[in-house]
Amino acid sequence: MNIYICSLLSKKNFRFLNSHLKSLNRVKIPSNCKLKIIFVINPKIHIIKHSIKNFLNKIDYSIIKSIKDNIPDSRNVFLKFLKNKNVKYAGFVDDDCLIDKNWLTNMVKFFEENNCDIAGGPQHHRIKNKIFKDYYDVLEPFRTHGQLVRWVATNNCFFSQNVFSGSKVFFDSEFASIGGSDQLFFNRLNRKNFTIRWNKKSFITENFNPQREKKTWFLKRNLRYGYSGNLIDKKIYGKISLFIIFMKLFYLIVSALFLMLLPSRKNFIKASFLLLRVSGRFIGLLNYKPKKYI
Repeated sequence: MNIYICSLLSKKNFRFLNSHLKSLNRVKIPSNCKLKIIFVINPKIHIIKHSIKNFLNKIDYSIIKSIKDNIPDSRNVFLKFLKNKNVKYAGFVDDDCLIDKNWLTNMVKFFEENNCDIAGGPQHHRIKNKIFKDYYDVLEPFRTHGQLVRWVATNNCFFSQNVFSGSKVFFDSEFASIGGSDQLFFNRLNRKNFTIRWNKKSFITENFNPQREKKTWFLKRNLRYGYSGNLIDKKIYGKISLFIIFMKLFYLIVSALFLMLLPSRKNFIKASFLLLRVSGRFIGLLNYKPKKYI
């Protein structure tokens, strides 16, 4: 069976490219599978082609160009590329991550054993300051193996041919500067009765990034989750979106207050993150949009 996995290569993550490619080279490919990596790049960073040729020598690959240098449009380039291709499965991984050697084997096995159209897996993080381990633990969603979910992230996802052959769902370019296009994309597929599950065994590991080991990064990230959440709800729920937004605000506030009644370091971090998302949602109601993706 043919499998295409997409990695969007960006200038900002160029320093992680070699380790990313080496991890792809180590991925085990089941005997009944033929894997091909599809790199989507902007023409401005064509120099990346040489690095790919030097490091990726065990796996077949192709390079396609995305004229618009943003995440949603680049993901759509891959989805359109898949049309009319003889591919059973496809997926996305991030270019700043290391792919576990058993990632593909576990994904294929998961689909064989579970009724699903889409699967997502966890993202681990390389850190140097252990203080931030709790921050990442709280930031990442807690899900059990095989759990039904409404959405997964494109940093680590795998999906069947049904998704790209007939769904006509694409990533929304309106989210280019604020993030959240993957959450909206998979929510829309979920509402079209595509089954999404969590595969805990297929994980990736984000490279150490010193810019993210700062409390201000987590502050901005959770604010972003708030205001992008508003826009996602507006796209999904339409006329009743304002009611949904206020219900979620109420839930976030109550959850944060409850966590404060159970004092611990992790609960304090969780409560802080929830209140930051509340702030982000209130900011979003004022139609604020950031100029830069966080």
